[in-house]
Amino acid sequence: MKDRHLLVDVALDRLHADKVVVNGEFLDVATGRIRKDVNIAIKGARIAKIGNVDDTIGPETKVIDATGMTVTPGLVDSHYHIESSRLSPRRHAQLTLPYGTTSLFEGSHELANCLGLDGIKYFLDEAKDLPQRIYIALSSATPPTPFERTGGYIGGVEAREALQWENVAGIGEIMDYTNLFGHEERLWEVMKAGLEAGKLLEGHGTPLPPEADAFMATGITSTHFSGDPERALELLARGCFLEVKGRDSQDAIRGLVDAGIDWQMVGICVDDRPAELTRKIGLLDYEMRKVMEAGLDPITTYQLATINNARHWHLEHDIGLVAPGRYADMLFISDLEKIKIDKVFTGGEMVAEKGKLTVDISIPPAPAYVRHSIKIPKPLIAEDFRVKSPYNRDTVNAAVLPARYFSDDLAPITTTLPVKDGIVQRDLSRDINKIAIVNRHGKGLGVSFWKVGYQRGAVATSVLHDSHNISVIGANDADMAAAVNRVAEIEGGIVVVDDGKVMAEISLPIGGIMTDRPLDEVVAALDKINMEADKLEPGELGDHPVDSQTFIFLTCFPWGIVLTDLGLYNARTGEKIPAVW
Repeated sequence: MKDRHLLVDVALDRLHADKVVVNGEFLDVATGRIRKDVNIAIKGARIAKIGNVDDTIGPETKVIDATGMTVTPGLVDSHYHIESSRLSPRRHAQLTLPYGTTSLFEGSHELANCLGLDGIKYFLDEAKDLPQRIYIALSSATPPTPFERTGGYIGGVEAREALQWENVAGIGEIMDYTNLFGHEERLWEVMKAGLEAGKLLEGHGTPLPPEADAFMATGITSTHFSGDPERALELLARGCFLEVKGRDSQDAIRGLVDAGIDWQMVGICVDDRPAELTRKIGLLDYEMRKVMEAGLDPITTYQLATINNARHWHLEHDIGLVAPGRYADMLFISDLEKIKIDKVFTGGEMVAEKGKLTVDISIPPAPAYVRHSIKIPKPLIAEDFRVKSPYNRDTVNAAVLPARYFSDDLAPITTTLPVKDGIVQRDLSRDINKIAIVNRHGKGLGVSFWKVGYQRGAVATSVLHDSHNISVIGANDADMAAAVNRVAEIEGGIVVVDDGKVMAEISLPIGGIMTDRPLDEVVAALDKINMEADKLEPGELGDHPVDSQTFIFLTCFPWGIVLTDLGLYNARTGEKIPAVW
């Protein structure tokens, strides 16, 4: 409160400001106006006064000239996963601050599934004194479903403990609809802890009525959205805050513009993006451009990426607008529509200019408790991936999943596969590979067949949303074993193997999913991994095959038939499905 006393004294012209920003235009997201002749006085890390600040300027006051710029709030991402960048939080800040994201809400189930509450503690420790504000949405999905095993566990007891920690803002994306609507005890105890602590419950997916009504009736307040306008309107009508991903919501944005909605219940988020892709296209600024391309006006777009997200999380008293009492998190922008960011300030200090970081962000060594989380007791061999035929015949029926399948109907994915010496064979001529999910603690593996396309080699990764066990896709069993063994040797990461040789790799020793290595080194390694994976001809995984591999084994809505370390399951019913019959 002593700092607040100083803010009051500056506002009443009884004390000089530390800094003032003058001569720029001012994007007032509270009223949706661009205003001139609005200057900004800063004391410490917060804003003390806006408007005429002449009397706050003293001999020690630093005057910052914003001529030709529009001053906006720093961008606030309402739903984000730092882990998907492959970077530690502090390395991630080095990459992302120049793109204008000054605050974000971390959906923590990725690292929590690797480390439990230790993962949350790591995030909070990394965020101390960091010039990027990290707020935690505590994992509701550790484990994501009852039919997979992870490295962490969060139930009601763990949730009540973590919700007392500073900057734990709510409960992260609730996405297991089967257990949500079935009142499963662990999940509902986590939700109960959140509601009793007065925190938000974040949702996942875009259900239609009556599921949408049940979804909101649980106490959930939001969902990150990529769908059609009709679905968006149904959710908005039920009081659901939509965190739109601009790249995936073009039709929805156009439809909502045409509908003439009040945009106060809509925000913008990134969700997931690997570091090498952020380097190429940007972060929340990119999503904002896509939203404007779909027809939303610039001022409203900035509101969606600032005050709307802050207000949704009940933090508009700290972030999301440039106003007295708030943190001095500001962007100087030379072109609002193109989002050309000239300078980035957090807490009144310039942290980036013209796309370059201007402050030193220290990188302390990762603590021992976040390392060594991949604990496979002995190396795997090719025979571990064999699928035995249940019958003495030349072919069997098999569930052959495509890269993305959102149904629990077996009929469309049932095909025949050849059998040789009692072992079911993949069929590369039809792009059918074998896939395994290996438990990160060596407690077994699940194997099935998928239509992916790799014609040789194997790719293994311990980045596997959301369990972060090890997935491996292979054209032969020997390369699958070699790739998984190498992932374990490097404490987690991504490995591409061809004919027994490691062609590319990156070690991700922090929980098996992140690294604190220098940014350029990480980006170069990820680029090489994608290049080498492309050479294996992954026809069904698109332009970013390795990143796609990290997502195709999700077990949440809207996935239907899924593969886990325990085998194939119907995610809607919990029924176990044989790989072959």
